[in-house]
Amino acid sequence: MKRPQWSHPSCALPLLVAVFLLLTFRCALRHGQHHNDAAAAPGDGHVVGSYDDATLMELAAVDPAASAVLKAAERLLEGNLSRSPPEHRDAAVRGLRDWLGKQQRFEPGVMAELVDLIKRPIDRYVVGDGDGNGRRYASCAVVGNSGILLAREHGALIDGHELVIRLNNAPAGGAVGRHVGAKTGLAFLNSNVLSRCTARSGCQYCRAAYGDRVPILTYMCNAAHFVEHAVCNSNSAGDASSSSSSASAAAPVIVTDPRLDALCARLVKYYSLRRFVRETGRPAAEWARRHEEGMFHYSSGMQAVVAAAGVCDRVSVFGFGKDPAARHHYHTLQRSELDLHDYEAEYEFYRDLQARPEAIPFLRDSGFKLPPVVVYR
Repeated sequence: MKRPQWSHPSCALPLLVAVFLLLTFRCALRHGQHHNDAAAAPGDGHVVGSYDDATLMELAAVDPAASAVLKAAERLLEGNLSRSPPEHRDAAVRGLRDWLGKQQRFEPGVMAELVDLIKRPIDRYVVGDGDGNGRRYASCAVVGNSGILLAREHGALIDGHELVIRLNNAPAGGAVGRHVGAKTGLAFLNSNVLSRCTARSGCQYCRAAYGDRVPILTYMCNAAHFVEHAVCNSNSAGDASSSSSSASAAAPVIVTDPRLDALCARLVKYYSLRRFVRETGRPAAEWARRHEEGMFHYSSGMQAVVAAAGVCDRVSVFGFGKDPAARHHYHTLQRSELDLHDYEAEYEFYRDLQARPEAIPFLRDSGFKLPPVVVYR
């Protein structure tokens, strides 16, 4: 019987090497695909770096900055807001006490209450109807302040929405109208901006950008700013003690519900933690040192987008993003970002709002159905 004929070793060696390289490549490809899936689609038990999604959510719940604000607020209340003008002290103390009373709960389900908390007071002022049948706005445009707005002419598209939300008194109309539109239905101000403009003219300057008839939604980043809120809200339709008629009163100044504030804080910190672990490969515990945890905060624009998702059937987002050739804000000379925000993490959140809303942590289990969101660049 003949023995089997084997090839010469010099011929077999290249074949073995080729097979080995092919298997190595396939393993690497599968490992890389698994890593990409974990980074891109958390929320289904996937692992991000060495941390699973549940751990990142747990870490996102830690908010030293909010704790410091609450302690300061309690001290202010103990002192009866002594820096407040006597004629506005009762309103300021009442607002601060109500705000503090809502701080103990984390409720993502607050999204389902935003029509009552935000739209109902506006309806009561605009049309004298505080009910509105619970209807949400048919469409909303949230207009950010990025310099990229000047590279497009979205003005008419923006103004075609039922509600247009603008941030921190950025200009509209006039020379920039074709880029940013002219219509404004709600001004979103963080309380630092509210405090600065109230100090100049007792709130007249705060309303100069859009007029007395445009409601203001403000986030309280400092409890002491309830003094400015009381001043700015006096003689408005939102002041319970005001004797002004709805026809003559200024539009209300509405404070965001603390539960919405807490939701936004957790969302942004989660996305920032996820990005940090994915891009650096470092433990999530090191995130705090990189981001100065005591100062870290979401942007005004991010909260405006989340608020819009709660009161609108359809949301369009403009002027969020950056470009090396564009200024940070379209209406200022500022070119750099603030270190206390993680804009890249917020951009990831907006992309999920648009493409994968079911994957967003905290919101996916809230029972609230997010509306369609389109981000324009």
